Order: sequence, then C-alpha cells, then structure tokens
Amino acid sequence: MALIAPFRGLRYNHELVGDLSLVMAPPYDVISPEGQQAFHARHTHNVIRLILGETLPDDDTARNQYSRAGDYFRRWQAERVLVRDQAPALYLYRQTFQLPGVGELVRSGLIGLVRLEEFGSRTVFPHERTMGAAKADRLRLMQACHANLSSVFGVYPGRVPELDRLTAATQESTPTIDLYDWDGIRHRVWVCQDRAAIGRLQAECASTPLFIADGHHRYETALAFRDLMRAKETGDPADAQKRPYNYVMMMLVGADDPGLVILPIHRVIRHLPSGNLDDYLTQLRRQFTVERLSVPAGPEAAASALLHHLRQAKEGTHRFGLYGGEERAYLVTLADEGALEAEGDKPPVYRRLDVAVVHRLLIEGPWSRCGLGELPDDALSYHHDAAEAVRMVQKDGWAAAILLNPTKITEVQAVAEAGLRMPPKSTFFYPKLLTGLVIHPIVPNEVVEA
Repeated sequence: MALIAPFRGLRYNHELVGDLSLVMAPPYDVISPEGQQAFHARHTHNVIRLILGETLPDDDTARNQYSRAGDYFRRWQAERVLVRDQAPALYLYRQTFQLPGVGELVRSGLIGLVRLEEFGSRTVFPHERTMGAAKADRLRLMQACHANLSSVFGVYPGRVPELDRLTAATQESTPTIDLYDWDGIRHRVWVCQDRAAIGRLQAECASTPLFIADGHHRYETALAFRDLMRAKETGDPADAQKRPYNYVMMMLVGADDPGLVILPIHRVIRHLPSGNLDDYLTQLRRQFTVERLSVPAGPEAAASALLHHLRQAKEGTHRFGLYGGEERAYLVTLADEGALEAEGDKPPVYRRLDVAVVHRLLIEGPWSRCGLGELPDDALSYHHDAAEAVRMVQKDGWAAAILLNPTKITEVQAVAEAGLRMPPKSTFFYPKLLTGLVIHPIVPNEVVEA
C-alpha cells in the first residue's frame, strides 16, 4: 500500500529572488551541456547549481560539484533564499501547456512524500532500467545536500475523490506559485495544510499502487540513501521508522488525467544493415506491408505528414513511419503476427509493445540477418521531436528515421505489473516537472506525520 505524508517544504523566497521563473530548471537528466550553461547564467540562485553543478579544472575528491551544491544549499537557507514552510503540507501542482495538434491541456497532481518500498513489494512499480553511474552521481548529491531536490513522477490508477475535490477547489483560489517557464508552460502550486483533508487523502491512497513515470534513478538512489542512514541510526528503532529518509518526494498524477501525455521517442538509424534503402525495404516486406507515401520536403512538414498517417492506425496494429531521405517516406505495418509469437523470451505484454517490435523486427533482426553482429552503440539516435529525426536524415547524413506512435499508460502499467522493464527509450512524459518549486529537506532528527 502506498503511504503518503505531508512535509515542510523548502521554497524560494520571492522577496529575495524576484522572478521565480529565473531560478527554476528542468530535471537534471534532460538538460544538455548548452542548457546547463544557460541555466547557470539565468540567475545566481538558479536551482541548477544544486542539481547539476559545473565541474572545474581543479576539482578533487574534497572539492567538487557535489560539495559546492551542499554549500549552496546550506548558505541559501541561512540567507533565507530558501525558506521552509512552518507546517507540514501537501502541494497541489498544475501544469498548463500546448500540445501540437491537440491544443491546450492541463495536468494536475499532488506533491507529497511517499514511503520508500522495495520494488518487489508490489506497491511501487518501475518500468525503466537504471544505470549504475547515474545512481552513483545522484547518491553523492544526496549525501552532500541531504534533500530530495527534484520530485519523482508517479502515476496512480483509478480515482482519489479527495484529491479531485481539492483540485476542483483550487480553481477558486489564488496559487502560491504562478509562473511561465522558458517554453511557455504555466506552472501553478497551491499549498494544502488542512490536516483533515490530508488525513482523508492518506486514507484514500493507502490501497493505491504507484507506477514510476520519471525519476527511476532518483527513486533507487533514495532507497540507497535510506539504507545508509538506517545503518547510522542509534536512536529508538520505532522513531527510526518515522525519519524522513524513509520517504521520497513524489508528484502523483492519475492515470486517467486528461493532461497525462506520453510522447513517442523516435529512432534514427546511422547506417542501414543492407547498405541501401531498397534492399532494407525488401527485407521488411517479409513481415510488413510497406506503403509509399507522398510527403512535403521540409522536416517539420514531412514529420507532420507521417505522424498524421500513424495516428490513423487501428487499435492493436503495429504501424511505423519510415523516412529514408528526399521524399522517400513509407508506412510500415506488421502483417505477420506470428513474428511476435516467435520472440519467445518475453511475455506477450512485452512483445507487443511498438518499441519492442521496432527493435526486434525493424532494427536488430535485419541487422542480424545481414551477418553484422551486434548493433554498435552509436548506430541509433533517439528523439521525441519527429522533425529533428527527419532533419538528421535530410541534413546530417543519417540513413533513416523510424517514427512511432506513443506508448500508452496502460501498457506502462501492464509491463510494470508483470515485473518487467520497458525497452530503452520507450516513454517521454510531457511536460517535465519543474525543479525548484519545492524541495524536501531530509533532517535526520525529525519525524514524518504519516
């Protein structure tokens, strides 16, 4: 059962920092090196200095980006750049954004603490694999700052009536935070310190499983940090179970929220296994129907035309867009369903994912049949922007782009419940949560009101 709890969040002091949009940043793992520099330049107190500090030539084991993050974090609290709420709270968070081809959408959720559980407990379900280097990086940062600087993004099935009621009530009140980010996305936060409402929310969420959408590395890092802190604990074991290091800050969104958007992540192939597009298409016709399309010349228009055709695919159909340069565009639809059954090392819930079909039948299968061995690490590039994928073929000399329909949240849940992890680069939840809205300080001698 998911145990949620309020906490006394740290938030930026508007009176000192001014425009709050200047001190925010995206999650660390979607920030490019150029973006890192840009966010450092936006404001001297931008949260980038905490989540993704710059490395310096004279850095060593004692003085580095992690130690500087800890210094900034403590100094900003002492200088009241970051101010802690007086009472434990849950934070209602609403993002308003534009989705091309759809229009304006709103995604609503709740930021609170969630008690850390091992993945085998069937309370919190992952859907992505994690990398050791990334977890080691985040653990060093947690050890330096003793805080959850960014929220994990969690999704819950069904409805939580009390959360629906609170979300509806916020329509009539003024948010505590209201800002537009660099992409024009509006972010609003309301602070809920109503103990009765929080108690009802806790009761309703007690039987709700959670699925991690974004933040797998942060969640697993929080588990590792918890274990380190428990090993140092010398107090009453009952009190130790209530310490804040047993929890992680998480944004919770309903699976049926109309603003819960998953964008597809498209594949760009550096070299075709057979050497040219015609031979590659001949290989694909063994298992797929291939339909030639007429698309406009520019990357944006060509990508838009391909995506339009993809969206027309019937439920359960595995259809992909293939762009091979100039005006060579195709719809590729799986015709041989037996090809899925032949992939017997995974259960059907995994084999029938579009991303699994792409890798096994459009990329790895043809590559293997040509006797080329394993796919090189640099053979693929991944992009949620379809126009960028097409542009790489048109301008940068890549061989082909494969465009996909988005993975459904029901597929994410089904794979996670089966105890599996999705193939790499299966989901891009959009928009990303803003880092800097609220921070969870992990104060060792405090207890959590669960």
